[in-house]
Amino acid sequence: MSQAATLYFHHGWKFQCADAFPIREALARWRDADGRDVFDPAYDDASWQSVALPHTFNDVDIFRDRILDGGSRQKRCAAFYRNRLTVPPEHRGQKVILEFEGIRQTCYLYVNGTLAGYVENGVAPFGIDVTSLIDDERPNQITVVTDNTSSRNLPFYGAETPNRDGVEPGSYIARGEGDVPAGHPEGTPFFWNTNDFNPTLGGITRPVKVHFKPYAYLTLPLYSNLRTKGTYVTASDFDLSDPAAPKARITVESEVRNERDDAVEARLKVVIRTLDGVEVASFASAPQTIAAVGTLDQPPSITPDDAYAWNEQEQRYVAVDDEDAVRPTVTDSRAVSVMQAQSEAVPLRLWSLDDPYLYRVTVTLEVSGEDADETVIETGFRKIGYDNAKGVTINDVPVWLRGYAQRATNEWSATGIAAAWMKDEDAALIRASNANHVRWMHVAASPADVAAYDAHGVVCTQPAGDKEKETFGRQWDQRVELMRDVIIAFRNNPSIVFWEAGNNSLHANHMHEMLQLKRLLDPRGGRFMGCRTLNTEETVAESEYVGTMLNRHAARFIAEHGPVTETEYAREEAPGRIWDDYTGPDYDYRNKWIGVGGRKGPGVDFYDLTAEGLALADAHGYAEFFNDRLGGGSHRDLYAAAAALCWTDSAQHGRQSYSENARMSGRVRPDRVRKQNFDVFRVMQSEAPAVKIVGHWNYEPANTAHEGPVYRYEKKRFNGRFWEGAGEFGYRDPTDKTVYAIASYPVARVELLVNGEKVGECDSPTDTFVFAFEHVDVTRSGAVEAVAYGYDGREVARDRIETAGKPTRLVLEPHAAPGGLRADGEDLAWIDVTVVDDQGRVCPLASDRIDFSLEGPATFLGGYNEGRFDDRVDGRPDDSVIHTSHVFADCGLNRVFLRAGETPGVVRVTASMDGVPQAVARIRTVTADLSPLSDEAPARSYARYAPVAPLPTREFPPNKAADKAKYVPPSEDFCKILIDGQEPDSRMVPTVNKNGAVWGNVMVVLERMTMQCGDRFTYAWDPAAGTLTLRSGGHVVQAQVGRTHLLVDGRENLMDGEPYLSPRGDVVMEVAALVSWIEDVTVQYDERVHVLRVDTGALDGGDAFTPAAMEISAVPSPSSLARATVR
Repeated sequence: MSQAATLYFHHGWKFQCADAFPIREALARWRDADGRDVFDPAYDDASWQSVALPHTFNDVDIFRDRILDGGSRQKRCAAFYRNRLTVPPEHRGQKVILEFEGIRQTCYLYVNGTLAGYVENGVAPFGIDVTSLIDDERPNQITVVTDNTSSRNLPFYGAETPNRDGVEPGSYIARGEGDVPAGHPEGTPFFWNTNDFNPTLGGITRPVKVHFKPYAYLTLPLYSNLRTKGTYVTASDFDLSDPAAPKARITVESEVRNERDDAVEARLKVVIRTLDGVEVASFASAPQTIAAVGTLDQPPSITPDDAYAWNEQEQRYVAVDDEDAVRPTVTDSRAVSVMQAQSEAVPLRLWSLDDPYLYRVTVTLEVSGEDADETVIETGFRKIGYDNAKGVTINDVPVWLRGYAQRATNEWSATGIAAAWMKDEDAALIRASNANHVRWMHVAASPADVAAYDAHGVVCTQPAGDKEKETFGRQWDQRVELMRDVIIAFRNNPSIVFWEAGNNSLHANHMHEMLQLKRLLDPRGGRFMGCRTLNTEETVAESEYVGTMLNRHAARFIAEHGPVTETEYAREEAPGRIWDDYTGPDYDYRNKWIGVGGRKGPGVDFYDLTAEGLALADAHGYAEFFNDRLGGGSHRDLYAAAAALCWTDSAQHGRQSYSENARMSGRVRPDRVRKQNFDVFRVMQSEAPAVKIVGHWNYEPANTAHEGPVYRYEKKRFNGRFWEGAGEFGYRDPTDKTVYAIASYPVARVELLVNGEKVGECDSPTDTFVFAFEHVDVTRSGAVEAVAYGYDGREVARDRIETAGKPTRLVLEPHAAPGGLRADGEDLAWIDVTVVDDQGRVCPLASDRIDFSLEGPATFLGGYNEGRFDDRVDGRPDDSVIHTSHVFADCGLNRVFLRAGETPGVVRVTASMDGVPQAVARIRTVTADLSPLSDEAPARSYARYAPVAPLPTREFPPNKAADKAKYVPPSEDFCKILIDGQEPDSRMVPTVNKNGAVWGNVMVVLERMTMQCGDRFTYAWDPAAGTLTLRSGGHVVQAQVGRTHLLVDGRENLMDGEPYLSPRGDVVMEVAALVSWIEDVTVQYDERVHVLRVDTGALDGGDAFTPAAMEISAVPSPSSLARATVR
């Protein structure tokens, strides 16, 4: 029996939202009546809220207010947590290490009133050794001081603390949209700490564990602040000659630290078991002497001490921006010995997308013949490769990776954060949409999210930390340090196939540094290191894969080098509640649309799409990458993967900031209720024949008299900023509507039947998947069917929608964790509520208010509604439903949540809606361990394995008949413009190569260049004359709308066409003809990647990497390790 233990530290916590920041001021504000700080053991916290972990204080306000470009308006401030840690008698005299799976943004950990350590990066798991501060004989006061401040819509927020003597942790402040408060030095923030790209949910939002270990022990994969890497489990030497009986050799590499005073004789013992406990293999390492290193003191921070230098004039430490002037990023572990064990070839059930088979690998450290420590690693074994003609391969079988890009906060409405089992359900829902890939955006996903993807067969792209551009100096080194931590923490997760170095282009030296980091820390994990938007051959050569954005700069030579992944297409937004323009009450999406190419801004909407419009837009988006995939119909042979933005409607930067309370790009809502768009992607991403009718079949009778509100809509006019109601009205004609069906790749033809009568047939889809039926009378209630036929003429799929009657009842369906809702004060459950007719059909137009009451040991958290929020700017009353006792049906559906109390019993939830009987749901809560320290792990929901592993086959092999019928080449040669490697927003103006001349929105080019080299030129636009005048280097260059030549110093200079205005009034012209006149600017078209490169010389790429910038230690080959017999 191992002497060690790992226990969850989730119960007995007291919480106080400080509602203040900076940390110093927050602490001062919350001193008790006797002047004690919150970390003082004697502090009086009797009035604080009792909570269980994980916990967020933003469940009450996320999605509550109108969305902004800067994200949701949740509270961002300091907060405090307190608990007592009593060492169990059997673990007295052992080491005590606290592990946090992550906290947003900062953690200042105090033990018995003393600062034990702090971490401020806000992303990666970390550990703090508190052994020297723990008293084995009495309860120990544990205090966490944290904050979730970030950039966007705050005057200031937290910055990194320089790791120098005398510096107060948390005292350095970053400038936001105001001034740094007096008494605080201005500091360098973490680039990724921003509310728009990385929504802030404050609190201890992930599990916390306490590790009790003997003084000779297995280290943990927590580089910050422990400087250890833990255990690394890999598979090699795969034998796939018999797909039904694969084999591989397993290597286990573990770090051991011996803090005793004497050397010890140790060995590793490894046992591999299935999830249900069946032993598959066991093996051991050779005995090894582990030298003693003595008791180690852990510094409060491992931020490099040379990252900051004292500035005498400013009386503060400032970041050192010369990357060569600081030491290379530290990657070595502190005071450890490495032990290795390797098996012979082991028969295994390999991990794959359709069979995500997992094992538990138990690694035991034996010291002097006795078991001393143990770690259990849940992992799967798979062989990853790449075939530049077929794509990424898993176990030698090509797969087409398709799915979504998702912000790593992965927030839920009403609950803020999700229980582990809910993350599993979320992953299963992704698979139900026929997706198999998620690209986490900007920052690393949590261990629980990645574990869910391990369990359900979803390939991950895992970043570390970035916003959306290259960084240099200290902010670059922060990114490297975080990538180090992330690789170490997640390198045993089989679902991670791609490490993402950045969300936008890197210079070659930076990409090289990230690649070397991966090769050092994850040399045998079967993963690719790359970056989004790499755009030079030099940089591509330093990567193992390349990501694109909206198919910009993809090229065959890149696909020959490594996988090309589209990282975030389908950026359009639409609410699910607005079916189409033929559905009431408004027969339109009433909003403040800024028009095509308009500028996003507060209080206006960037898109004007209904759910039907979003379906068509997303089909257009997916078709492009599906056809450009390796083996696709375009024969461009580019893409191995594609990810649509986003999986869920979310609290990130939203562009419907008049009409909505979320970014509305999701396939599901933030409560994971399916939008119509879910089914659109479910069908498009299906390898099997599938078809889905877009919309509903509950249209009202035609209003031929054009009287009253039915089918009446208000016409709009543009007021110079947005389209507004004109006070004039028109009427829709529902007897002449186009009906759409989405059908999958194998479908050749679709027939549309209304009440059994064929009303349309389509065998020429647009965008590969969209089958349109014009002139359909949608008022013919009854049933509409779409019948799909394959290329052999046989029926292969069918979809049917019936007209629903009036609402007659509510249906409530509760969902809880496997094993039941735990009475632990932390677990969550939800109840789906559906409005149905007397036949049990969902009423798709129901939007009624539904009220709830709860009896029993639980707290009702409410639900979510699109477009209902506080902080309105339209004169309407606030109507958010977040944490209220009611919701409204959206398309006949909704979902509400509840949190368990701490007493077992029956929870009774009653739902009431006018005109129908009440409905009741009951959930029984089950007994849970409420001890502060518990070995009760969070509930999980794994995929169900078939009795025998399915034999894998290649996904989406080319279908020549389908490609010939469905693929339509683009009419123009689209390309993109990069300014110093970064792409400006074109404002919906396509950039096109016309006979060798690149035409695009020159106004956005000039705006971006002003940021880069604005001291070298000026420009002025005269809308009355239609002239754009540029001055640079003593020259005056003028372009005029409708004139085919420039005037350069008064002389004509012929162009390749006439400049014209975009719908928003931007000048569109031959870009190089104008900007090449700017002093010291070079312009060159890169034919291989379809990019016009504008180089201002403002960035030289920095000097981040030299041959000495990172020393790479040799990694032993698995074949050189001593092998042990498998029994």
